Amino acid sequence: MRNDPTVGGRVRLFRGAAVCVVAATLAAAAGVSGTAADDKKADGKEAKPAGRKPVVLVPPFENQSKHRETIQYEVATGTNPKNPKKRYPVDRYTEAPRTYMENALANTDGVTIVERQRVDQLLVEGQFGQTGPVDPKKAIELGKLIGATQIVIGTIADVSEVTKTFSGYGVNTKNVVVTAEIRVRVLDIETGEIVYSKMFKGAKTYTATTYGGTKSSDRNFEAIKDAIQAAGDDAKFKVVLLGTKAADADALVEVEFAPKPDNCNIKIDGKYVGGSPLKRKLKAGTEYKVQISKGGYKEWSEVIAPEAGMKITPELEPARP
Repeated sequence: MRNDPTVGGRVRLFRGAAVCVVAATLAAAAGVSGTAADDKKADGKEAKPAGRKPVVLVPPFENQSKHRETIQYEVATGTNPKNPKKRYPVDRYTEAPRTYMENALANTDGVTIVERQRVDQLLVEGQFGQTGPVDPKKAIELGKLIGATQIVIGTIADVSEVTKTFSGYGVNTKNVVVTAEIRVRVLDIETGEIVYSKMFKGAKTYTATTYGGTKSSDRNFEAIKDAIQAAGDDAKFKVVLLGTKAADADALVEVEFAPKPDNCNIKIDGKYVGGSPLKRKLKAGTEYKVQISKGGYKEWSEVIAPEAGMKITPELEPARP
């Protein structure tokens, strides 16, 4: 169970017949066949072929944080595997999150991901100059060329760390909490509209001993990975990707509240709904703020996105006298 607390560089137009050839190859690789005419009804109106699975393009992330780390990125040249590869300097904070998102999407049944090296090859041959964050309008153009149906655009909004020291029984413990905030948007290629946008947080905690053995960037990427996994687990995100009917997104699922100790007061979106243990039907994927309290204990508060089988089981901390 996961509780949710919750591209913009310059680009140039695609030109040249070679790009069209590569685009056709990529479309075939993505599992898309036929021509635009094949997707039209007899009356001339556009129609989506029955049974077509969503094909998702994940461009490099946009990095709005203060962190930068340059790495060398290789891109294939041409379709012959023996051809030499071109190397480009890129920001690790744009490429690594892209990998994490592709991995998260790979675990979503029914979603086909456009193969990255082929996309990067088109970015380069399409005279983008190098791989990197792609403007949404150009991302849609790229998506159409390769037969994608949706584009997942990610933004690293912030990465920060806080050091906390705890004392007890004569022992001082130092923890470093690294937090990452990301924004995930889904662009529908057919309409050009943003059909999903949401912020996610991820965090990793290190003790003094584990902290000392890791680089700051490695710690940052673990927090980013956690945030992206939260996005991959989000029910509404999956609904948008799979094109499920809106009614399915509003389906009620049962959520069980079983905090420790028993007989806690439970509020949902500021309204008291009963004492624990408690079972409540809520809309799947809709965010709710849950507050659990009891005299003599610190209040527990989180934002959740209900899904089938969810169980909320926090252990409340005793309040200090």
